[in-house]
Amino acid sequence: MIKPKEAKCVDCVPDAVIKPLIAKRCCIGPHFHYQKYQQAKYTLNATNRKRKKAQTLRTANNGQTLGNWFNEQINQMPRCCENCDIYLSPNAPWSSRAYIAHIIPKRNFISVMVHPLNRLFLCIDCHTKFDNSLSKEIVKMKCWSIAVERFNSFKHLISFEEISKLPPCLEEVY
Repeated sequence: MIKPKEAKCVDCVPDAVIKPLIAKRCCIGPHFHYQKYQQAKYTLNATNRKRKKAQTLRTANNGQTLGNWFNEQINQMPRCCENCDIYLSPNAPWSSRAYIAHIIPKRNFISVMVHPLNRLFLCIDCHTKFDNSLSKEIVKMKCWSIAVERFNSFKHLISFEEISKLPPCLEEVY
């Protein structure tokens, strides 16, 4: 076990007593400056990571956010599911986004995440099936031909680093 250095804490008042330190900060009560320092450092790093990710998304997508993209797609939403022709209720704003499925997953494809054609309008059941099924089951869906047609119109915009993340059913099309 490493024995902590004993000295005065840099964060305590100047007349503080000598106590065990980690990174020049007291690690025992009543102040726990080392723990507070670590928490502040972690919070700053997390904030910087969020800012960097947001900047990357804005840069990659010409400043368009995912929220704006969803709103545009909701305005274009047809009355029926593109797979099973079940009615899509436009009066349920809480579920309108659930009717919009990305053809290629947005989490892995920042370059085309908000492309206007990277979407299918599907009911909740078809959306779940499209997102969670294996490639051989997706290819059998009625909306597959629509998905391939739309994918072909924006596949040239996918960055080189992202190509390896394509789902197997779309690798064949690419």
